[in-house]
Amino acid sequence: MSTQAKSKSSKKNTRSRNSLRTSVAEARKHILSKDTKFVITEAYKLARTNIMFALSTSPSKVITVTSSNPAEAKTTTTVNLAITFAMTGAKVLLIDGDMRKPFVHKLFERLDRKTGLSSVLGGMCTVAEAIRSNIRENLDIIPAGPTPPNPAELLGSENMAKLVDVLSGHYDYIFIDMPPVNVVSDALLLTKVSAGIVFVIRDNYTKHGDVQNALSQIQLAQGKVLGFVKTACRVKSGSGYYGKNYKYNYSYGSNGSQED
Repeated sequence: MSTQAKSKSSKKNTRSRNSLRTSVAEARKHILSKDTKFVITEAYKLARTNIMFALSTSPSKVITVTSSNPAEAKTTTTVNLAITFAMTGAKVLLIDGDMRKPFVHKLFERLDRKTGLSSVLGGMCTVAEAIRSNIRENLDIIPAGPTPPNPAELLGSENMAKLVDVLSGHYDYIFIDMPPVNVVSDALLLTKVSAGIVFVIRDNYTKHGDVQNALSQIQLAQGKVLGFVKTACRVKSGSGYYGKNYKYNYSYGSNGSQED
């Protein structure tokens, strides 16, 4: 492909991602609550069951969540999976590992990132000071913290391995939201400290080639894929068990103000 053709393709992809962006207020509407449609809640419960089966033989209950590219609903999926696991009564921790474009803290009111993962790894605060307790019942959160100049180095450090080990002794499940694999390699740095990866793809958007490229990178890093979550699926009106439309939209913002 020529340089000019690659440039046009890149611009087209950027426009496509821009069309999927949404405001923080709109993104919050997709977080599970008592008002969430039954079909969506049940879809996450099914994902929970499948992940639990995938983890049944693993001593680790640390799950990283990533995607191939932006705009595939990775962060919302991570948050909702964590909430769904917490619904079982399990003690769950959600960590925002996307220190480059953190978004988890924006999905919850009164949650900031003044201290967080980067603060702990950089020795600027204790683990206890970084944890936000009971954001939802049985769900604690560690935000990304201030954006550091060296996120990859921090994630691949011995401090990160020790942190995950310590936290694993206090929580039944730990979910870590990571950047898309085809954008940066951060998610690959956690393959040794997690049980596996939940990979998010967006219906009618994610390209096969992008998934293959991401999976090749995960394989080279000796990572394990626990399974795939497809987002933005549509059920035709009047068909199937529910007999109603279901379209779950998400988006990713280049300036960190929209959803990943």
